[in-house]
Amino acid sequence: MSNMRQVAKEAGVSVGTVSRILSGDADFKTTEQTRVAVLNAADRLKYVVRNTHKKIQLGCILAVTAEKYSDPFFSAILAAIEEQCDHSGAVISVTRNYEELCNPVVLQELFDADLSGIFLMERLPEDLLHHIREKIPHIVFIDNDEAGYEFDGVGFDHTCANRQVMDYLLQKGYRRIAIISGSSPNEPFSDTIRLTCYREALRRSDISYDESLVKDCNWDLDICAQQVTELISLPQPPDAIFAGSDSLATVVLGTLYSAGIRCPDEIGVIGFNNISLSAHTIPPLTTIAIPTYDIGTVAVQRMMELVSGKGGNMRKILFPTKLVERQSLKT
Repeated sequence: MSNMRQVAKEAGVSVGTVSRILSGDADFKTTEQTRVAVLNAADRLKYVVRNTHKKIQLGCILAVTAEKYSDPFFSAILAAIEEQCDHSGAVISVTRNYEELCNPVVLQELFDADLSGIFLMERLPEDLLHHIREKIPHIVFIDNDEAGYEFDGVGFDHTCANRQVMDYLLQKGYRRIAIISGSSPNEPFSDTIRLTCYREALRRSDISYDESLVKDCNWDLDICAQQVTELISLPQPPDAIFAGSDSLATVVLGTLYSAGIRCPDEIGVIGFNNISLSAHTIPPLTTIAIPTYDIGTVAVQRMMELVSGKGGNMRKILFPTKLVERQSLKT
């Protein structure tokens, strides 16, 4: 029996797009071409749309990134959530992002959906978060180290993972390390865990912090490319670039290549999250692998415990990360 992930791959769209089209979400804006492609893919694969009214209704707030609903990292987690929901008598009937929730009409529609629980992949302002908590019985944070002591969370240790990157770069002998990344809405870039780990690693190695090497691209791929050009134009260019995601890292690699700069001979590059494309870049990308499937699966299992009244004490479940060595850094 086919699943939603297979339909998404067949149609060439994200799992979130498939979910919203097949659920008949009237508020989801897409082209007729995309809608037809999804319906045709579901028909070819004989995908059966379940009767969602007999299932536990859950929602998901996606992180806002350059790719919006199609971000490969968050799409992989969402795909695992969808699959586990299918085995657990639940369904993701609503998917939104923070920008959409800023619209009072959309926010009210979320509350009117009669959800039993919601997965939050995004850091939300305190007032919005507690407003959601008043309306939706159960909340499970995903990929958020800063969920506080009031909420269950499933993800990975961001501090440990970012330290892995910086320690590895320093062990390799890199000293002028640039960083290109972003932050969540309402979170100053300077306060992110990634930048905190970056500064601390430099301090421990007696390397001066150079603000010209620190770039906030706000997860925008075009801005990232522009910032790489700025970095390589410095009187003293970086000898390595730490990209906050593999999507950003592919832009870094492409920009270096276009400028005639050899990676890793002249500038090394390391990414973060190990999306499937990372093994096929030129050169293949060194990165941090995050167990997205396990995160999505366990998040649903935890949600089902909460919905069934068997949740017990609040839990934080963090999976280990792994450094994946490839050829984008010097040996």
